[in-house]
Amino acid sequence: MITNADLLALDGKPGDFTVKVRKRPRYIDADKCTACGLCTQYCPKHLSDAYNEGLSLTRPIHIDYAQAVPATYYIDPSACMSVQHDTCQICVPVCQSHAIDFSQQPEEVEIKVGAMVLSPGFGRIDDATLEKYSYGDHPDVVTAVEFERMTTASGPFLGEVKCFSDGRHPKSIAFIQCVGSRDLGCNNGYCSSVCCMYAIKEAMVAKEHDPEVDITVYYMDIRTQGKEFDKARERAENMGVKFVRAKVAGVTPWENNLRLTYSTLDGKHEFKPYDMVVLSVGLEAPKDAQGIADITGIELNRYDFAKTDTFNPLKTSVEGVVVAGAFQGPKDIPESVTQASATAGIVAGMLQQQRGLGIVHKSYPDEKPMDEEVRIGVFVCHCGINIASVVDVRKVEDSVEGMEGVVYHTDSLYSCSADAVKTLKDRIIEHNLNRVVIAACSPRTHEPLFQETLKDAGLNRCLIEMVNIRDQCSWVHAGEPEAATDKSQDLVRMAVAKARGMRPLPEQTVPVTPKA
Repeated sequence: MITNADLLALDGKPGDFTVKVRKRPRYIDADKCTACGLCTQYCPKHLSDAYNEGLSLTRPIHIDYAQAVPATYYIDPSACMSVQHDTCQICVPVCQSHAIDFSQQPEEVEIKVGAMVLSPGFGRIDDATLEKYSYGDHPDVVTAVEFERMTTASGPFLGEVKCFSDGRHPKSIAFIQCVGSRDLGCNNGYCSSVCCMYAIKEAMVAKEHDPEVDITVYYMDIRTQGKEFDKARERAENMGVKFVRAKVAGVTPWENNLRLTYSTLDGKHEFKPYDMVVLSVGLEAPKDAQGIADITGIELNRYDFAKTDTFNPLKTSVEGVVVAGAFQGPKDIPESVTQASATAGIVAGMLQQQRGLGIVHKSYPDEKPMDEEVRIGVFVCHCGINIASVVDVRKVEDSVEGMEGVVYHTDSLYSCSADAVKTLKDRIIEHNLNRVVIAACSPRTHEPLFQETLKDAGLNRCLIEMVNIRDQCSWVHAGEPEAATDKSQDLVRMAVAKARGMRPLPEQTVPVTPKA
């Protein structure tokens, strides 16, 4: 995995490509950085946080979010005074790990690969398209991406929805659909596919934060095709979200709020005031789509998405180069994940002759002998707002204090993030834990990750018990936070009791008869 890099060239044929990549300097040694964050406290310069849509400030030396890969800081060369003006460098002596290195230079490398998957994501709607809705002229007209960062528990406002103009909580919010998609004015004559569903989701999240807020979604057509998608719209209506089929002509500042001008299908013109307006912006091709096409030789369609055949939607015009996700065309998360799996299958088929030749076998420390003393560590996850918006996570964590066998307990924002996994391993070693209880989400998706962490710490991977307080508590009891918290405590207590009786299970190897 190479991050913070640019693709420069692609040469060769399927199964035998040569890729030239420029690795930009991070100015931080990722192997030495411990992500302690001390350097950021001393950096004297501020800049707008692009990851949070400019809704907060960060420093030139930063990490975008807790689950970033790699989980180390990097320095933005466009904002760093040392890189730009050869001055400052206050962060260098501060770093206890001696990880900051301003002598790093760009490095070009060539890599032999058998196939290429293009998945650069999507681009942004130009601000000029948004200006007719007073975006940029009035602070309470925001894009849906900005609104998402506002409602996210780990975002700059910790999930609190408020007007930028004066900090008050909005009593009425309007969502305007099809902004920048299905719009010949900006040459986007296509449906962006995702906007209806993300607007419904954001409206529901806003309703959960403040059930009294009045929310109206203005749409031309609601396109909720997809598994269970239409049921989500029905749930939103049951929560009080209104859906109005109309064409919005514009948004103008009016007295202390915003006035929406729209016409309904029967030809009537209406005016309605709102405290906040959210623009459901569509998806465009990535801004460097033409550059990617020039390097790889693939063809683009009229909207600058990768051109593919109707019945071969992942194969580009270049053999050995396939595409997945929004670069093939606007699409939602489930379809993007499906395409990612499909491209993995296509590439595996291309490379069957070379399969197994590049394997690196990971080594693990020897398993520690089990002490007679039971030493259990309990780790409770907030999972952003997935759990913490309903379950009182701190109360669940405190409830294990004094339980038989429990010698350590803590909570974390995202237990599955790279830094949290490293912390889990460190705490196992530091407190000599020999059993682990993790109260988080589904073991169906995350238990292998935590089992791997136990093996890295010298424990048998079977000495872990996961408690699913997301699916079984916060999700199914979203309207009963106290009962959900009580149930979470019960489940954690049961897991601790089970953990006391756990024993390591040896890995077994059995022969396979190669026939059916």
